[in-house]
Amino acid sequence: MILSKCGESLKIGDKVFTVGDRVLANDSSDYEGLYGEITEIKTDTDKDTENEGVDIHVCFDVPEDEEMVRVIEKRFSELYGEPKTIDEIALDLVIMAPEELEIIEK
Repeated sequence: MILSKCGESLKIGDKVFTVGDRVLANDSSDYEGLYGEITEIKTDTDKDTENEGVDIHVCFDVPEDEEMVRVIEKRFSELYGEPKTIDEIALDLVIMAPEELEIIEK
């Protein structure tokens, strides 16, 4: 199943994920501290990954806070084993697991 229209929702555990909702990446994610928007939700054979569970596609905002930019650049530089700038880090098409996201209440 592919949910891609704004307002389409899927309940996962005790959370309801909705296309168009704002989310925050929590401390179980490499994207921790970044805010974004859910752009698509994929399940079953429509998923892009072989991970268990649901694929939640998120477009993260480029952080405005310079300290957060430095934190993200350092984290991803360590992950990739080479220097990375915020412009080199994919933020617009990120596939996340539901447990990595907190829904921002409207």
